[in-house]
Amino acid sequence: MFFQKKLLSFDRETIGQQLRTAREQKGLTIKAISKKLIIKADYLEALESGQHSKLPKGVYVKNYLKEYARFLGLDYRSLDEQFLNENKTIKKLGGVFERQVVAKKYLIAVPIIVRNLLIGIIALFCLIYLGVLINKIFQAPFLIIDQPSSDMATTERQLIINGRTEPESDVTVNNQAVEVANNGSFKKEVYLEQGLNTITITSKKKNSRTALVVRRILFQEQTPLINSVN
Repeated sequence: MFFQKKLLSFDRETIGQQLRTAREQKGLTIKAISKKLIIKADYLEALESGQHSKLPKGVYVKNYLKEYARFLGLDYRSLDEQFLNENKTIKKLGGVFERQVVAKKYLIAVPIIVRNLLIGIIALFCLIYLGVLINKIFQAPFLIIDQPSSDMATTERQLIINGRTEPESDVTVNNQAVEVANNGSFKKEVYLEQGLNTITITSKKKNSRTALVVRRILFQEQTPLINSVN
């Protein structure tokens, strides 16, 4: 009596199912077979999972399938024909069957469009934040003049200027530097000339624009009254 090796056949199963079943029946791991056949384990996994897009094109994939099938004792010719049919079906259905066995990490992966959208939103917020930061650096400090609060006329030659600005700002009154307190307050005494006086107050921080306030003060010195003697 002669014994003939019987090739396994899985007419109703996909190629990947046939390969995986045959391998498991032999108690082998993909890693062990990969070393034996000198074929990347990723390609063997792709054959078993039906992820044809991860396989090399042309004769390479056919050779890998042939070597794998022979190693497991499967009928390569029928698998080769079925492989072509599966590929045609996958192309028609847009790759639906390429994901027959999906690894867990792919189940929780964010779609590329959503990922790109999130990256775009994050980049936009970063640009906005950077713009606000730059604007804050170059923005002129606030400058409030409490006294005199507006243009005015006076008969007093001496005028006290009180104001507030941001701490660590450089303040000038008619181009003369003024000392600024830790809380941002400042005070300057000026002497007026007869007629219209223009008082220019500025405040500026490092790299910032200059804040400017102008006060126009009309000074008219009082003429002392002289009593006439009859």
